[in-house]
Amino acid sequence: MAWVDVPNNKIKFGLFEPNPANATVTVAPADQLLFRYKLFGTDTVTIDFRIGKAFFHPTNVVASGITMELSVPFGSVYFPAIGNPSSFNDAGQTYSNDCIIALDPGGIPHVPGCVAVLNEQTHKVILLIRTVPGDNINANNLGVKGTFGQITFEVTRKRR
Repeated sequence: MAWVDVPNNKIKFGLFEPNPANATVTVAPADQLLFRYKLFGTDTVTIDFRIGKAFFHPTNVVASGITMELSVPFGSVYFPAIGNPSSFNDAGQTYSNDCIIALDPGGIPHVPGCVAVLNEQTHKVILLIRTVPGDNINANNLGVKGTFGQITFEVTRKRR
């Protein structure tokens, strides 16, 4: 199967645990340099992404990460609660992989990041980009980040 591009209007960008709660993030179509997926068989997908600039509003927002809710023809796999001591996975993240976060897009400094699939009972495909320690992704208060990476995970048929 061939790679399928995901246009900017099929991605709902958001902030994970933002402070203030009404803070937002935007990615202009021109700053979404690459966003595509490739299905392997009926139950596995790889997603490639490269975001040149994601702008935070306000610029000094504190957030644990950037979320990307995708409108795609497949759903994520939900893992029911497995109980103590794994509450992080029960209502948190499932599959994950490394990614790169540009501290100041256009500049040289980059830090290691993580891209994960959120464990959604609704089977929505929501990716989370965060720093490896999971702290404030906007710690330098510039209000703009770039990122790129790839993740492979199990999928299910989309429920209608």
